Amino acid sequence: MTAVAATLFRRVRAWYAGFAILLAVVVAVIAALVAASGSLTTSAWLLGSASTVKWFVGPTAIMLIPVYLRQYVSLGVTRRQFLGGGLLFSLGSAGVAALYTMAGFGVERLVFGAAGLMDGLTEPYPVHSAGSAAAVLVRAFLIYLAHICSGWLLGAAFYRFGPFGGLVLIPPAVLPALGSEVFFGSEWSVVHPVTVAGVELSFAASALLTVALVLAGAVVVHAFGRSVAIRGKIT
Repeated sequence: MTAVAATLFRRVRAWYAGFAILLAVVVAVIAALVAASGSLTTSAWLLGSASTVKWFVGPTAIMLIPVYLRQYVSLGVTRRQFLGGGLLFSLGSAGVAALYTMAGFGVERLVFGAAGLMDGLTEPYPVHSAGSAAAVLVRAFLIYLAHICSGWLLGAAFYRFGPFGGLVLIPPAVLPALGSEVFFGSEWSVVHPVTVAGVELSFAASALLTVALVLAGAVVVHAFGRSVAIRGKIT
């Protein structure tokens, strides 16, 4: 399983690295331009990474079953090994993305502090203590993992049931990603309790509910992966 995960990472490492560099450069340029005009009031990294990272890692998982299942099985890898390796790859991708997000906050805070920009911010900086750093890291990891889970489900649904069946199954497939957004509130804001259907959820409750959705999605992906007929393309 670890060998499968390692080869999957090797397949996408250039893609991941290119995205990471591009995002950092774009955010840095925009932040510099806004700061020069004197209107920088919040974390530029938060605005730049809040949506882009999760919408990058999620779609990466869509192709895991439609593209890679057939390739790996043809090379003698069992379905169990592939699915286990895919799980490790998913956890690793979410972890790397979350650490990358945190690193961006760390670099930005240093730059803002050196440039005297922190006093000009009107919004609370997302990472202001060890506790907030841990919360932001956990939330980012779970949100990214939920989007990756939805990517797996979307790819599996289209591969198993074809284009029309896949379209019908889009709503349940996106539930992990959507649920993580609902339970954690907006990723554009700092960590705070979220009210869902009139019930205030603590951070721990939001995390547990997101984990439950991801686990449920993983069970479905495993069932699809173990039973789906392998074919060359989606028809």
